[in-house]
Amino acid sequence: MLRKRLLLIHVGVSLLALATPSLSVAADQLEPPVAAPTRMVNPTGRDVVLTVPMNDGATYLGDVPITLGTDQAIRLPADRVLQLLSEVLAPDVLQALRASFPSSSMVTPADFAPSGIQVAYDPQRIELVFTIPVERRGSRSVAVTSLDQERLGEVLTPLDASAYLNVRGSFDLVEDGFDEGFENPNMLLDGAVRLGGVVAESDAIWSPGGFGPDFQRLGSRLVYDDTGNIMRWTAGDLETTGRGFQSVPDIAGISLYRSYGVLNPQQIIRPRGDRSFRLERASIVEVLVNGQQVRRLQLAPGNYDLRDFPFAQGANDIRLNVLDDTGRTEILRFNVFLDQTQLAKGLSEFGLYAGIRAPLRRSGPHYTDDPMFSGYYRRGLSDYVTVGVNLQADKDVQMGGVEAVMGTSIGTFGLQAAVSHFDGAGNGVALLGTFQRLIQRGDGQSDTLNLFAEHRSKNFAPISFFLPDNPFEFEVGGGYSHAFTDRVYAGVDGRYGKGRGAKPDVASARLTAGWRITDAATLNLEGRYIKDSQGDEVSAFASLTVRLGRYSSVRGEFDTRGDRARVSYQTLRGSGVGSYNVTADAETSRFGSGLSVNANYFANRAELGFSHYGSFNGRFGDSVSQRSNFRLGTSIAVGGGAVSIGRPIYDSFAIVRPHRSLKGANVVVDPTTFGYVAETGALGTATMPGLSSYAERTVPVDIENAPAGTDIGQGTFRLFPGYRSGYMLEVGSDYNVTALGTMLNADGEPVALVSGSAREIAHPERAPVIVFTNRQGRFGAAGLAPGKWRVEMLDEARSVYIIDVAPETQGVLRLGEIRPSGENQ
Repeated sequence: MLRKRLLLIHVGVSLLALATPSLSVAADQLEPPVAAPTRMVNPTGRDVVLTVPMNDGATYLGDVPITLGTDQAIRLPADRVLQLLSEVLAPDVLQALRASFPSSSMVTPADFAPSGIQVAYDPQRIELVFTIPVERRGSRSVAVTSLDQERLGEVLTPLDASAYLNVRGSFDLVEDGFDEGFENPNMLLDGAVRLGGVVAESDAIWSPGGFGPDFQRLGSRLVYDDTGNIMRWTAGDLETTGRGFQSVPDIAGISLYRSYGVLNPQQIIRPRGDRSFRLERASIVEVLVNGQQVRRLQLAPGNYDLRDFPFAQGANDIRLNVLDDTGRTEILRFNVFLDQTQLAKGLSEFGLYAGIRAPLRRSGPHYTDDPMFSGYYRRGLSDYVTVGVNLQADKDVQMGGVEAVMGTSIGTFGLQAAVSHFDGAGNGVALLGTFQRLIQRGDGQSDTLNLFAEHRSKNFAPISFFLPDNPFEFEVGGGYSHAFTDRVYAGVDGRYGKGRGAKPDVASARLTAGWRITDAATLNLEGRYIKDSQGDEVSAFASLTVRLGRYSSVRGEFDTRGDRARVSYQTLRGSGVGSYNVTADAETSRFGSGLSVNANYFANRAELGFSHYGSFNGRFGDSVSQRSNFRLGTSIAVGGGAVSIGRPIYDSFAIVRPHRSLKGANVVVDPTTFGYVAETGALGTATMPGLSSYAERTVPVDIENAPAGTDIGQGTFRLFPGYRSGYMLEVGSDYNVTALGTMLNADGEPVALVSGSAREIAHPERAPVIVFTNRQGRFGAAGLAPGKWRVEMLDEARSVYIIDVAPETQGVLRLGEIRPSGENQ
């Protein structure tokens, strides 16, 4: 758009210069240019100031004002040019240019010649083109995936204060069976309040009229995320996590937690592939991982660090196909073996939980006097070795453990070990070893191999166990799968457990196979053998899934164990408001038969659900029980002076409302070809409930039946939510006025072919509105709001104009002829 506007506005200059060749300075042209070019770039007889695009070859860098002098010289502002070149040139080249430039703020293309850089002005395209040798360029980093990307441009920050409450209610109707009629409703309540960076959250169950207490509080806590150090502080009823042989106890106290998947999901925490390469010419680079193309890049000449390969678990074959602009090709290859549980070198994850034991009782957490601690720490020692330690302790049990994961050329080895002491029971030990390997084949198919062996002594126990319970002396197992083609695969897996004392040995084996018959039909088969306390059993299972169009499928299956046969149907239609899903099953076995249906509908301000379960004697004989379930989920969100009702909120949310200039028009949030997320409707606000914390999201909006000339603002919002944060997004603005007029200078002559900027006097911090004039001095300034605006033009007199937009102005403001205000710039 900018280039088109420049071409239209400066048509006079470009038409006069159509026959004029580009002015350029070759890399080896060290002598000053001749004083007067043979062809003119500025035939107007006076200096002309233009704002033009500045390009690195075909790559747009930014806009720069240039002066086309009456002496036919091209002058550039040094500071602006160097600012745009700072991301392209090598640091030493950039420093040398700064030192060599004259003391004046303006430079010419000839000033770049000693550095080997060509500078050309193209009067036909009205742009400035830089040609930079590859050896003058700095190294740049290219991410293969979109993860770890810098958030460029304007990203809105969450509200300082916001809150929401979810209400999910359900009740049952028993049509046939014990205790017929309506049963008491159950409601799950959960919500959060965010003030600054601190979140207070809680959840509870309310069952009015039920047995026992009507209200059960499940947990409440304060949460603060230190995003700079990627740490989460929590106080209250803790949500513990564990590693290795640890249990997950109920603790009330304080915790410190780091998980990249939770607090920084866009960062790849597994080891990265880091390889450098150099391009002498502009090239197209294809990146393939295990035969799959993951990105296609168009790169200018330069030095590059290719990072962030989307590694699959197992052996990885990385290939770069380079095709330069001359047609020459080159292939770069390397291999690396990684495992998903590994951390990159220098990265660490941990969880530390300390407080008192707080088991959940019927009315809520029961706070005891028993101290309790649980914690773990993991760190990547190298890109191939990750180690960790863990510890748990209460008044009865103390347990400590270690873990290690090592990636090698033949596979990934994992080891976990722990020792425990249980007062009254004694000491115990536990060991677990694993091996994983993904075998890539040349035809694009792959095999997987997994092995494990585990031992727990009789008295081994983590915390929160009443008594140690380890029925097996050891367990071993593994599995192997093989893909014959992209349509046929088979696998085998098995497990054996040696019973302790009087406990019987157990064993199982399974043979699986799959065949994608057509693009719409898939057949799966299983043969099974199980040995346990009930004896030996051999069984088989088969299923056939057929897709019915784009949204629906039907599945039939039969299991010889219990002679169970089932037919099921499922469909999923739409996305967002108005979408629904339905599943229905009919099943029969030697134990009886049953029918079930489950449906969910997603409205603008609620989620609605219905389920029915029926069982019968024999093959759909007499009814044994019939039960229906009705569900409703909704939320109320508060923030930014607005209140909104919508579907349940799972993490963060945004309230969307129309600006008063839209006069009540309906705003549609995140419209797609499959549906939309929410709409403001009659209540005047909409809730976008599905924002994930620390994951960037772009939210587009649309307006139905908007008044003519309405400015809807930017049309999209870029968000980066914090934990349980809220946004208030207002669609539309007061900046919907376009001023039209003719600029005259102090002598009454048109201010022709000049650019300038208009700033709102009351809000100088806002970005200015760019203003251009044509040969007759006519101009148009779009995006103004009621108030006074100061317009500064880049003509010789640096003329300043004051535009006063009345409060009631909407649409187009016709100013006629305007003259300078007499102010200096």
